[in-house]
Amino acid sequence: MKKLVSLAMALCLLVSLASFAVAEEANPFAELTFEKTEYNLVFIPKLVHEWYEDVRLGIDQAIAELAEKGITVNYTWDAPADAIVTDQIAKIEAAAANLPDAISVAVIDPSAETAVINELMAAGIVMATFDNDAPDSNRAYYCGHSSNYADGMEMADRLAAALGEEGEVAVLAGSLSAINHQERVAGFKDGIAKYPNMTVVDSQADEDTIETAIAVTEGYLTAYPNLKGVYGCNAASGNGAARAVKDAGKAGEVLVVSMSEDQESMQYVQEGVVLSAFLQQVPTYGYNSVYNLLLLADGKEPLVKVDDIPATFVTLENVADYLAQ
Repeated sequence: MKKLVSLAMALCLLVSLASFAVAEEANPFAELTFEKTEYNLVFIPKLVHEWYEDVRLGIDQAIAELAEKGITVNYTWDAPADAIVTDQIAKIEAAAANLPDAISVAVIDPSAETAVINELMAAGIVMATFDNDAPDSNRAYYCGHSSNYADGMEMADRLAAALGEEGEVAVLAGSLSAINHQERVAGFKDGIAKYPNMTVVDSQADEDTIETAIAVTEGYLTAYPNLKGVYGCNAASGNGAARAVKDAGKAGEVLVVSMSEDQESMQYVQEGVVLSAFLQQVPTYGYNSVYNLLLLADGKEPLVKVDDIPATFVTLENVADYLAQ
């Protein structure tokens, strides 16, 4: 049966923990009991972005299930307009002042935010992370996909194989303050460096916006007439690169490898504009977080402290499984 990427994934959401291999009939959260009938949670993503709406679908699914058991979960979603770490820290501190049961943050810059996470944990505020972790902090729980360096290197290998291990490639580097973007870019560049006849000719930030990614890619296509590939390290940049390449009439001539995962990116894979996209189980980040945050709010341990969710490389061979019908 065909899988839908966004809404249907959430509506039919099953828990998919890397550490559990969960089927619907073995949902590890199904038999949990909680001590209160009402909880207040806060989620703070990196920025206002369509990608995070799928996290909210998972949150809403978990809340609906809990409501059927007589448990009310209220949550505040407080996204900074842009991925500016000082703005996110201000939102964390403002949230903590209201003494919620737990706060979960998609961390922009772990080096800048570890201290505030530790301070609030020491003050008795349950702190967790999702999507992007602060692994050296004392946070009580993390849910996301964390093999960013390896994913970037895998994309490099896929692109190199398609190009016969030669040619010029360029990088859309996302937000320079986002550690997951940095790790993906580092993995990609190290991967390309394994091939002596391949060169990364340029790497520029796209600030996680499609418009900037389009503009930067258009600049690459003009400045590097022999360009053979573009790597987009985040959800926006892959689609932006694909749009620019397609609009320039270079689909199939300049290959895009992309961390994008929506229906637009799936269509680009089917059309041959994108060689490989990357599908994360994003609603699961929100779904699993709700249940584990309630456990933590009750003074219990989460089912797993590092909840690493698997992801899928999507190519022409399997894209039909992820296209909405």
